Amino acid sequence: MRKLAAFVAACAMVGGATAPAMAQESRPPGGPTTTTFNATIKGYPTNTPLVELPPSMVLDIDVLNLPGAVGVYALHCEVPTNPRSAPTNCDSAIGAQQYFPATGQDRQSFAIPLRVNAEFYGTNPNPTDGAPNTPTFVDCRKPTERGTTCGIYVLGAGREAANPAYLRFWPTAFSALTKERRAQQATVTVDGKPYASGATLVKDRATPFRVRLSSGLTPNLSSDNCQVTDSTITALIGDGQCTVTITSSGGRNVRPFIQTLTFALS
Repeated sequence: MRKLAAFVAACAMVGGATAPAMAQESRPPGGPTTTTFNATIKGYPTNTPLVELPPSMVLDIDVLNLPGAVGVYALHCEVPTNPRSAPTNCDSAIGAQQYFPATGQDRQSFAIPLRVNAEFYGTNPNPTDGAPNTPTFVDCRKPTERGTTCGIYVLGAGREAANPAYLRFWPTAFSALTKERRAQQATVTVDGKPYASGATLVKDRATPFRVRLSSGLTPNLSSDNCQVTDSTITALIGDGQCTVTITSSGGRNVRPFIQTLTFALS
């Protein structure tokens, strides 16, 4: 997911009591005045808590009157201790970060399907270049002094990232756990063989790569210095090492999961 420009400036508006439920009219560069932009979830406007959510579900964010020159992001994140700060732990699982680019055509209405998990391994959606982006476990059920552990963020993309007219936020609260969940395990094969620590990858050579979780859930894969798909891994440089992180947000019957793999590069 590409970096969110001016993410800090946009999210700083979330903590204020004046975040608008409806924005003023907006005129995209070179285009006509559009009707008012808005976004809701199940009809609920911005700042409305979404409560008693199941451990994992897809929520449709209904977007109205988005100017053609504006793209939007949707994310589910841990709310920082200072809610006026930008979140640095956002769910990076499949479907949990969505980006709809500008199309050049005004859109009267469309839905953003966002995967929302009660637990996840969060990463910074706007990391500092060169800084490590180690996944951090987030439990949205954990109570906090501010009362809100996690929330859904919608904001404009690019030069509109700092525009409060496109900012929306919904606190999320999840149902309590009712039973003990089983642990997950990962089965990893590289070039048809079981993974062994320190396995070697050759630059620009796609190697068959497969990860399966014992729960049957789809794992989320992230890496540095190599490119990973659901069937291959490719070294991007010819020396050093590559680290692959496997995560799963778990669910009603299984616990969240994280495992790190390392590869030598040549």
